[in-house]
Amino acid sequence: MKKLFLTIAVALGVFTAVSAQSNMWVGGTAGIWSSKEKGGDSQLSFKVMPEFGYILNSNVGIGIALGGAHDHGSTNFDGNMFAAQESSTNTYIVNPFLRYTFLKGDLGGLFFDGGVSYGWSKGTTGGLKGSQLEVGLRPGVALSVSNKITLLGKFGFLGYQNLKYDYLTIAPSTGIYDKTTRETNSFGFDFDMRNIEFGVNYKF
Repeated sequence: MKKLFLTIAVALGVFTAVSAQSNMWVGGTAGIWSSKEKGGDSQLSFKVMPEFGYILNSNVGIGIALGGAHDHGSTNFDGNMFAAQESSTNTYIVNPFLRYTFLKGDLGGLFFDGGVSYGWSKGTTGGLKGSQLEVGLRPGVALSVSNKITLLGKFGFLGYQNLKYDYLTIAPSTGIYDKTTRETNSFGFDFDMRNIEFGVNYKF
């Protein structure tokens, strides 16, 4: 957890130093999600993604987001492994992107962030380690507060996603822990509430 906050703090420091030029922006987004089953388990997730970028023209910019996510809740992969145990997972994320803005007006506009996102995760229970790769688009809306400050909202994800995790399971016959790998590949539109983020950017 401390490493996660340290990574975010360093990223913010780098963004502030680099963005001391014209035609650049610095800012970021954050999201939080909490759920609880009636009479059952609860889960808390949050993500903080500082970003900075360079404006190429009135519609196109390039940027990079460096941040992380934290998940806390019960872990149960296969039904035979540390069921109902409390666990936490920290994920560190690197996301270079190209931002295309359209339908622009005095109040703001709509945009797509197209790029590649890579994250690596480590859990506190069961030797959990993992990685995630995403290639696709994140739609969003920008609301101009002034000529320098813009409020952002990002909603969902459209594209390809690969998730790979290694964790320990207990063999029923021997009671010995075995390493298990699970990998999933998916493509489509994901509008899960965990993919909704809000933030602010400051233009230099």
